[in-house]
Parts: sequence; C-alpha cells; structure tokens
Amino acid sequence: MIQARLLRQFIAVAEELHFGRAAARLNMAQPPLSQAIKHLEQIVGVPLFTRSRHFVELTPAGTVFLSEARELLAAGQRAIDAARDASSGPSGRVTIGFVGSVSFEILPRILRELRRRFSAIRIELRELASTEQMESLAAGRIDVGIVRLPISNAADFSVREICSERFVAALPKDHPRAKARVLRLKDLAGEPFMNFPPDRIPALHTKVLLACEAAGFSPHVAMEAWQTASMVSLVAAGMGVALVPAQVRNCSHPKVVFKTIADRSEHLELKIAAVWHPDRVSSGVRAVLSVLDEI
Repeated sequence: MIQARLLRQFIAVAEELHFGRAAARLNMAQPPLSQAIKHLEQIVGVPLFTRSRHFVELTPAGTVFLSEARELLAAGQRAIDAARDASSGPSGRVTIGFVGSVSFEILPRILRELRRRFSAIRIELRELASTEQMESLAAGRIDVGIVRLPISNAADFSVREICSERFVAALPKDHPRAKARVLRLKDLAGEPFMNFPPDRIPALHTKVLLACEAAGFSPHVAMEAWQTASMVSLVAAGMGVALVPAQVRNCSHPKVVFKTIADRSEHLELKIAAVWHPDRVSSGVRAVLSVLDEI
C-alpha cells in the first residue's frame, strides 16, 4: 500500500512540474523529495516523470497515476471525515473557490455562519475566475466553487443557484452623471469603459457588451481588469467607467460612486451559484451546502 505522504509528494511535483517549487510547497528539502519520487516509481514499477536539467514532465503513466492519486487521497479524507462526523460533527478541511466580487457580501456571510455552526472545519479560500474554478474542481484542487453562471461542463457537476444581482455603474466621483437621480446605460455612451478580459471572465465580458448593445451603443473599452477591486481603482483614477456586480458597492471608495441602472435589460442580471463534484461530497462539503441553503 502506498503511503499518503508519497502520494502528496507526487501530486506536488506533478502540479508544479519543478522539484524545487514542489519541495518549497511541501516545506522540505529537494534531495529527499527526489528520492521519494524515485522510491514511488520503484513501487509502481514504471517511470512517472521524464526529467532533464531544464524540465520535468509527466509520462503517460504519470498522468494516469495523478488522477488515481488524487482520488485515493480524497477517498482517504472522506473516510476520516465520515468517522469524525459520526463522532462529533463535521470537521476536516474544505477548500472553497470564489469569484472576487462575492468577497464583498456573500462570502463573509458564508464564513460567519460556518464559523458559528461548524467551528471544527478548517476553511481554505482560493480566489479564482469561474472557468478556473471548474478546472480546479475537476482536478480536485478545490471542494466547492462559488461561480457566476453560465459555466461550461455544468453537466459534470452539481450546481445550486445561490442568488441573483444586477450590474451597477461605477463612476468617478467628479463624473457629470455622478449626482444624477436616474442613470440609464445610454447616458454612458462615448465614455471609456473598463471591462473584464474575455479569456478569464467570458460571461461578464459578454454581458457588458450585450447590455451596452441593448442600450444602443458599442462601448469603447479602454482597459481590462479581471479583479473587481482593481477595476474600482481604475475608475477612481479617472480611467473610465465600469459595470460591476452590485455587491461591489460594499467596497466603498472615496473617489467612486455606484449608481443603479434604470434599464430593464436581461443582460444586466447576474446569477451566482455553488458548484461541487457529485462524487466528492465530504462532511465538510455537506456543511458548506447546508449553510448555503440557509443564507
């Protein structure tokens, strides 16, 4: 039987593809890590890595073994969680991925409730775009994702809608429309826009363009930023205006005002969901889902 320690060491090298970085991640020296991987290859009976002075790559056997190693560790953790759950309630570690904008409202509510009800659970957080969360869920690097819909490969996962919100406009404080009682999107035609990059945040990128198109204009995109806090900073610097999720209003900035948009366009509507792998539901994941049901 292969020790869990060897599996963790193998996974670290497989994900980093660099023995030095993997050793640093595991808080160990590089020579013992190299010896451990050689020992693992002797146990398995085939090379798991192709090595040279300049690169490390997984062999075809290593790629298959990586998937099985992750599943073995996950199964072991599920067994531990189940035993602890039966004894004294949910415990263990849960890694939650989240899109940055939910950190202003939804995520703090989730964390407060988890801390109140399930104090034995250790929470790790990873800020990732929705597309990156789906990749991390598939690879077993996170346990639950908080994403924006729509998402790709949804059929392979369990998806539960949490809430919906709308875009609001972020304007520099000295903008001519900053004190307007009513703001329509067409009022911003001709302004330089901040937008989300299409490769990292495709859903929001497209929604911004479609919302502007429905309002009768094509936005001039001056800059892109994938983190909403960075986008607010760009607006504060006078680089342009932006459409951001309504939760971002909780990120107050002395040089930015947030305005409700009067348009009724469906493209201004945003949906947030929890996503998890149906075959990897630990007691910690069940605890997170129970909290989501309540809030």
